Amino acid sequence: MMQIRKIKVEHFDQLYSLSKLIFKEESWSKDQLREAIEDDNYLCISLMDEGKILAFLIAVQSLDDINIVSVATHSDHQKKGYATRLLNWMINLAKYVEKTLSLEVKSKNEVAIKLYEKLGFVKVHERPRYYRDGDTALIMFLGDTK
Repeated sequence: MMQIRKIKVEHFDQLYSLSKLIFKEESWSKDQLREAIEDDNYLCISLMDEGKILAFLIAVQSLDDINIVSVATHSDHQKKGYATRLLNWMINLAKYVEKTLSLEVKSKNEVAIKLYEKLGFVKVHERPRYYRDGDTALIMFLGDTK
């Protein structure tokens, strides 16, 4: 049965493998991912089925904001709504704790941008040539978090 669960240290190898599979050279390092799992300021959740991570979301929380820093779905399980489930879980948490919800996305990632807009995120800022490949970063906030 699929469940949204907190990512624990025992899931680290799966998390790292999935991150490398999806993000390739832009994946977080092993140290960065391990630190995120162990740091209480990070919210690391996954959609799991029979102990396997199908999708994950990592966010970092501050005093008044939750910033989604990574979302990924295993390539064998894309287009099934798994990322949407994780994003909706985070949206509900942000509303419950009365924090804004933000994220950053590459301007060329049209599939992700459409999903975020469908869920109520709006573009509020651009960072030109932010990424190594020269792509622009779009900063988006959930329109009705508070």
